Amino acid sequence: MSDSSVLKDSSQTASAVRELVAEKALSLQRYLYYAELATNAGLEQTADILRAAARSEAEQARQGIAYLEGTTDALSYLAATIREKRLRATDKYPAFAHQAEAEGFAEVATYFRGVAESEMKQENLLAFLREALKHGQTLEGRTVAHSAVDIAQVMLPHQANVAGYVHGGELMKMMDNAAWVVACRHARKNAVTANVEEMNFHSRVRVGDLVLMHARITYVGRTSMEIRIDVRTEDLVTARCVQALTAYFTTVAIDAHGSPSPVPPLIITTDEEARLFEEGRRRHEEKRQRRGRS
Repeated sequence: MSDSSVLKDSSQTASAVRELVAEKALSLQRYLYYAELATNAGLEQTADILRAAARSEAEQARQGIAYLEGTTDALSYLAATIREKRLRATDKYPAFAHQAEAEGFAEVATYFRGVAESEMKQENLLAFLREALKHGQTLEGRTVAHSAVDIAQVMLPHQANVAGYVHGGELMKMMDNAAWVVACRHARKNAVTANVEEMNFHSRVRVGDLVLMHARITYVGRTSMEIRIDVRTEDLVTARCVQALTAYFTTVAIDAHGSPSPVPPLIITTDEEARLFEEGRRRHEEKRQRRGRS
């Protein structure tokens, strides 16, 4: 897109495009929310169509943003985003909270305050990133999304017992491999499994099931990393999906000599990631205390 195609802020067309982008952004989140409800209700086809509609809304919103803002550099759009987040966190959302409380909606007021706090944290993170870019640097840590992986595999007869159910050891091996990949992607070093905690089998896995495994890092210490593994199964004939396993793997990064090696810190970007990090930190401290007592 050429600079000449960027709309002037004062034009009525720019106002119309801004309104369209806001509507598309809201529709996007609605479709994703309804898709989640449909998935929980077992309506996979409905969920698929809603997610496809969400992708369409996102693409149309991106096109509108391109007309409004054109091509810009990272420092410029980071600066604009930081200003927007500061305004929302210190003025707009607190005012919304006050209004909700005045009207008797205490729960919604708490929601607005929580969003304002989250906006402030994101503003600080973006400000650190902007300063680093200004000086030709990058942030030391890595995000959760940087190392997360999704693995899919159909279960075959040699992985199961005579009754047709997949051995737990086979599933644990897959989970261990996924945890290793996540740990290596975060640390960019080799890693070994040090501990497996809260291994829960929710549903049996059968021959022919498609195993869908999602692995992401939840906590980082000096040399250790905690990785959460969620395993779902899908019946390829009926399309029925169920939660099969969950577990937390603790891995330790090692150097070329096999000794524990420091790893980058974890960059927290969402409220859920912050919650999981705190839970992981508590588990880490509890393990240290148990080792100390023994």
